[in-house]
Amino acid sequence: MKGSIVPLLMLISIALLWSCDSEYSAINKNVTFPKEVVQPDGVRFDYLMYENDYNSVPTDGDATEYGNKERKSESSGLYFKLSNKRAYGPGVNAVVKSEKIGEWYYISFVCMKPSKGMNKPVDKGILVVSFERGDTTLEYKTFPISKLLEQQNKQCVDKWETISVWYKVPAGLQSGDQLKIYPWNPTGGDLYLDDFTVETWTTEPLAPEGVAFSHQLTEQNYETSDLAGQTTKETAARGLFSCVLSSQEGKAQYGKGYIGTLAEAKIQSGDYVKVSFAGLKKHHVRQVAKAANMVISLERNGTSLFWEGLEVDPRLKQGDRQSYGKWVHLEMWQKIPAEAKGSDLLKIYPWNNNLNPIYIDDLQIEVWRKE
Repeated sequence: MKGSIVPLLMLISIALLWSCDSEYSAINKNVTFPKEVVQPDGVRFDYLMYENDYNSVPTDGDATEYGNKERKSESSGLYFKLSNKRAYGPGVNAVVKSEKIGEWYYISFVCMKPSKGMNKPVDKGILVVSFERGDTTLEYKTFPISKLLEQQNKQCVDKWETISVWYKVPAGLQSGDQLKIYPWNPTGGDLYLDDFTVETWTTEPLAPEGVAFSHQLTEQNYETSDLAGQTTKETAARGLFSCVLSSQEGKAQYGKGYIGTLAEAKIQSGDYVKVSFAGLKKHHVRQVAKAANMVISLERNGTSLFWEGLEVDPRLKQGDRQSYGKWVHLEMWQKIPAEAKGSDLLKIYPWNNNLNPIYIDDLQIEVWRKE
């Protein structure tokens, strides 16, 4: 009798040990059925705020924090190893330019938590989004990765998973407020990260409602010989030439667009100017800090009434990826203020004061007005 009890106890002990360890090392690595992350109603992509694939070590970075031993696939590059000692990973550290109504952030990243070093299921790290004004915290929102995995029916222990979340930007932000978005890994060993991306989406319509086409102001395809200093045969959306702008020596920073008074342009106060064009880049955008702009400005006797710039580089996207070497069509709309006068000077032009070249083609400027 005593001899039969011992093997039974050993079997129970082995079973208990196996069940305790199953949270970490006995993970089923087969693909499960992940739940779709639902996109909020009525939102559209605006621009890419941040993207980090960790494929290169920054000049001030630590090479030991980057690895490739556990990479996602043979074609994958480096990934970032966020230790408990460092705890806070690289991410967004930006200044709010102005309050925008109906703005959302779409945050996605790929992660894996090695089972070695984990003590509890919650030891998978945290995504943090915060806004600060001076020494005051306006909002501090945390998204435990364990909760996101549960909601999306995924597991990241010894297995790479893509996690995403929608975050609604709070109202009442002011110019100069500080935005931070970053991964936090306080316990449970290293957290491996890859392809950390933050996109800005908006519920604001691209085009105003209740307006109709009035007339075309100008069209620029950059094919004429007088523009030789700002054009190239490298690539073109249509025809042979496109406009290339850069702060590199010998390159132009300003491209041809339109300059004229509102009276000359037959534009009235309350009208809308629509600017559409094709843009192309060959460089990788990591964080929106420096970008080419399509500019619309209005001046009166040398004094600016308004200056609006549409950042081009972070808007060059196709599908869910940045677009490289491919033309993307963009447009911007600007309302002419009620106090505008016919003698006010309208300027519309592409501008790039950065080293990375930006290519512009098929620039069309139209006037639209209320029906």
